[in-house]
Amino acid sequence: MKKDALLLFILLTSYALQANAQSYSTAKEPLTATVVGELAPELGNSSALLYWEGSLWTSNDHGTLTLHRLDTLTGRTLQTVGCDTSFSDMEEVAQDSDYFYFGDFGNNHEQLRGDLRILRLRKSDLTHGFCRFDTIAFTYSGYDPNGEGADRLPSTDYDCEAMVAVGDSLYLFTKQWTSQQTTCFALPKEPGIYTALPHCSINVEGMATGACHMLFNSSEGTKQVLALCGYSLFVQPFVYLIYGFEGNAFNEGHHIRLPLDNPMGTQTEAITSVDGIHYWLTNESFNHFGLSQPAQLLSLDLSDYMTDYLRPDSTHTQGLPFTIKDNGVTDVHPNPTDGTVTIDLPDIERVEVLDNSGRLLLQSGDSHTLDLQSLDAGTYMIRIVTQQGSVISRKVVKQ
Repeated sequence: MKKDALLLFILLTSYALQANAQSYSTAKEPLTATVVGELAPELGNSSALLYWEGSLWTSNDHGTLTLHRLDTLTGRTLQTVGCDTSFSDMEEVAQDSDYFYFGDFGNNHEQLRGDLRILRLRKSDLTHGFCRFDTIAFTYSGYDPNGEGADRLPSTDYDCEAMVAVGDSLYLFTKQWTSQQTTCFALPKEPGIYTALPHCSINVEGMATGACHMLFNSSEGTKQVLALCGYSLFVQPFVYLIYGFEGNAFNEGHHIRLPLDNPMGTQTEAITSVDGIHYWLTNESFNHFGLSQPAQLLSLDLSDYMTDYLRPDSTHTQGLPFTIKDNGVTDVHPNPTDGTVTIDLPDIERVEVLDNSGRLLLQSGDSHTLDLQSLDAGTYMIRIVTQQGSVISRKVVKQ
């Protein structure tokens, strides 16, 4: 009896500490991710998504690595970059300012794997046409691919499809088929052979399949956003936001679970963002249990949840240069406008106009004049990509 009472005390104390550390909520109403367009048939297993050099890039989860640059207006492939490297099941790509990290650690539930690895590729090598990979091989603490129950499905909580690079470490978020939670494991970003150590657990109420992390500097100090995507056992998609935490304390801060009311079978696999407010997702093609969904590119506007946290003076500092400033700046004028705006910024490579859902409406080349006559009255995001790879956003009101 005393042991039972002690155990109850420990559990209640642990719960109280966790409750004090984080604020958890669920959206009252499901959100809808806007379908931008279907992906090419060869991207039916799209499982990784990132924003790099002013563009969205995705790839399949197996076979020879080929990166596809996507048209944000339609989802069609604009460019492919191939590397003569094959994967067993590559489910995620993370990035920092210097490297890409390709996670070959999926499909680790039916037949357990002993070849888990992450391949590191220097960005500058890829831009010069080279694909030279370093290997980060690992196993999980407490993991035995030959252990009891290895022939049962689901047999393990060590399946993984989500990863981010933060500081000097990589953080892997497992896809737990039974508990519908995720355990975060950490390991170094440097090549070598490691044991990934448990870092924290998060109750996402589903199976985590993708992740992205953003770091911002602002007048209020450093701010971070971690976004996970996934789906339920009934293949109903969701997004899970974590923000307001310090360092790598992902189990602290504010947690919001955002269910999506896209059709069942929308098997979301990857997520990325350019500003912590507007997100992009991809889903694999799905054809099971009488449900059918093609592979798609989706967009999601989380302004209602993130605008108050990411003040207009926040500057994105991780992975890509990204700045957000308030409407008081004068490099895009007049604002408000009755149709035509002038952009007083040098070295423009491309200009995009997006609506509040993140959907691309207009796109131009290096012009410093933008015609909004065809758009309805309202507020729009103008995204300016410079020749140096910087991305600058401005909100403009069309009267």
